[in-house]
Amino acid sequence: MANSTYLLEKKLLTSDRDRFFNGIIDFVFISVFIFVFSFFVVIIGNVFQWNTYGAWVEIMISLGVVGTYLSFAIIYYLFFEGLFGRTIGKIVTGSVVVDENGLKPSFKIIFIRNLCRLIPFEALSFLSKSARFWHDSFSKTYVVEKKDLEQDMENFYSLDLIGKKEVI
Repeated sequence: MANSTYLLEKKLLTSDRDRFFNGIIDFVFISVFIFVFSFFVVIIGNVFQWNTYGAWVEIMISLGVVGTYLSFAIIYYLFFEGLFGRTIGKIVTGSVVVDENGLKPSFKIIFIRNLCRLIPFEALSFLSKSARFWHDSFSKTYVVEKKDLEQDMENFYSLDLIGKKEVI
């Protein structure tokens, strides 16, 4: 396996531009997810003659805009990063979340990563000396270019096999 210092090479890390686009694309999809979910709450309520609309409006008012968005964002990130190691934004930009060994992080690590997103001013944490978001540094994860990681891992494993006796 690759060691953690290997992943720190700048060529593997996703660019700041792609990280920005990941955030914008994910924001749009989370907003659409909120709208679609709300739409289905109303439709299902109407079909079954339940007062889901009133209850849903009360929940959204009590959470507020930010609380509603953060609630859906946590579900979105847990689902996509937990299952696929990438969100829709990362799929579009060709990025993937990996642990310090270049592998898909465990669900526990993804959970920690997403809890760290709730830290106030976390979105500004990339301005620190390390230039890493807290949700990356605290969970010891990295967002890297998927194709570059696959190529480097392929090269790493092929070098590892040089000089070993082939078993047939």
